[in-house]
Amino acid sequence: MQTSRDTWDLSDLYAGPDDPKLAADLQSARDQTAAFAQQWRGGLKTASGAELRQAFEQFEDLIRVAHRPRQYANLRYSVASDDPAVQAELASAQAFGAEIDQKLAFWSVEMADLTEAHVAALGDADAVANYLHYLEFQQLFAAYTLSEDAEQTVTRKDLTGKTSWVNLYMQLCAGMKFEVEVGGEVQTMTRGEVQALGLEPDRALRDRAADAIVASFAPHREVMTFIFNTLFEDHRTEMAARGYDDAMHYPILRDEVPRPVVDSLLNTATESFGLAHRYHAVRKSVMGLDDYAMHDLRVPVFGEEPTVSWDEGRALVMDAFTAFSKTTGELAGPFFDGWIDVFPRPGKSSGAFCSPAVPPEHPWLLLNYTDTMDDVFTLAHEMGHGLHSVLSNAQTPLNARTGKALAETASVFAELWLHEHLMSQTADKARRRQLLDRQIRDAMGTAFHQVAYINWERRAHLARAEGAVDAVQFGTIWFEEMARLVGEPVRLQERDSWRWMAIPHFVFARFYCYSYAFGKLLTLALHGLWKECGDAFVDDYLGFLSAGGSRTPVDACAALGLDLADPGFWQRGCDVVEGWIDELESLV
Repeated sequence: MQTSRDTWDLSDLYAGPDDPKLAADLQSARDQTAAFAQQWRGGLKTASGAELRQAFEQFEDLIRVAHRPRQYANLRYSVASDDPAVQAELASAQAFGAEIDQKLAFWSVEMADLTEAHVAALGDADAVANYLHYLEFQQLFAAYTLSEDAEQTVTRKDLTGKTSWVNLYMQLCAGMKFEVEVGGEVQTMTRGEVQALGLEPDRALRDRAADAIVASFAPHREVMTFIFNTLFEDHRTEMAARGYDDAMHYPILRDEVPRPVVDSLLNTATESFGLAHRYHAVRKSVMGLDDYAMHDLRVPVFGEEPTVSWDEGRALVMDAFTAFSKTTGELAGPFFDGWIDVFPRPGKSSGAFCSPAVPPEHPWLLLNYTDTMDDVFTLAHEMGHGLHSVLSNAQTPLNARTGKALAETASVFAELWLHEHLMSQTADKARRRQLLDRQIRDAMGTAFHQVAYINWERRAHLARAEGAVDAVQFGTIWFEEMARLVGEPVRLQERDSWRWMAIPHFVFARFYCYSYAFGKLLTLALHGLWKECGDAFVDDYLGFLSAGGSRTPVDACAALGLDLADPGFWQRGCDVVEGWIDELESLV
């Protein structure tokens, strides 16, 4: 039975779409934007340090107000995308956002002129000391920033361009119904519910669930292919117009991760796919299957995992956060008082996410909880994001943002806390073996599968640059990359060629998935520090999260003694996974 605590209480934002506060914020954002543009447009380069600080502070006040209506509309849409009124609210909020962004286009253009030398020459440069990293971040894009008119045109184009295509994709996915025979009766399920069947011991049921997913996407295959082609070409043409080196250049620059670090991560993980082959060979042997397949990859093979109710899952995650430190436990508590939307339902987006707010507001989490242990780990993952958001509220809005790569660190580390907590609760060898298997499965999904997704995405973008790509070609590339990932132990089927359509990250963000592998392998290093330093590590880690985006990922990790530029850094993470597989093989 759902309670009021199991759905969002968005009254912290607005009481409803008719709340006068919402209308007031919309008008206030428009007024502040107009006044801000009138005061500072054309004047930032000649401003003193004190005047620049005033501009930064006004800009932060403005984005606080302008963010709230957009976040509210997005949150409402994510749980009711089939409601025409909510669709209209989202369209209105996106138009509002585009209006604000167009009027602020001068900001990024003029930020490009505020070089390090320019700031150093200010007589009162200390006045902007708190914004030096933000200025350095803006300088990364100076060479790729267009004129103010062109930037305004891009914003207008995006509203009816890529934003609309993303909305169409999300509406199609949220509206899908999945029909699966369960216990002799055909049931209509949501995406979250049918995905949960991938954990069922009944192999025939898992097979039917996999067929149901393909069957539901099949009628939309041509539309999905058109959406992917359009978004990929939109990205390519914009990157070319701005002068970026390739399709992946901007996403990496946005995350402030040096390209050699990302290349080292992707190459090391890809070269370590043999670990996935070994792991699946163990699972295939344990299951006694000659036709071990993709629908067998998630099911526990060392005994059925227990069903975990929402109340039980919430308690486990709270205990895990509290076991790490009293502070993290205390910060986790308020999330369960209306900051989380828990259960799947028609019209709700699949998967899970954390929607961070602009400081000092709190974040919001979306789940599709179906009483599985996977769902408990997903809760821990999103709570990790939420913890990072709450702690980074110590920063001002322009310093709170982190790139996606560093953002995935807190979420993946929180999953490790849960694993450690569960291991500490049992001495039973069978249960510990089961938990070890889960940990390896998670590493496969969070690191190696995500790198395989990036390998597909890179090839798909290159193919699109040569011309429109049909669904079969996208599927062929996907099939090849999955075969490279899972190896000979896994029998791939024709239906596995269509899985690319079901990965929303390819639609709403370019090359997002590498950040999961980044977070997983980095977290294995953090885990080693935690075990080595004990309680002394806790304060350092909380400081790491509290810094938000006020430092680059390289500098933030260096403060913890981690060298991302070390060519062997990512290999050490893979070596940890190899050690787990060695242990599992010995137990089997």
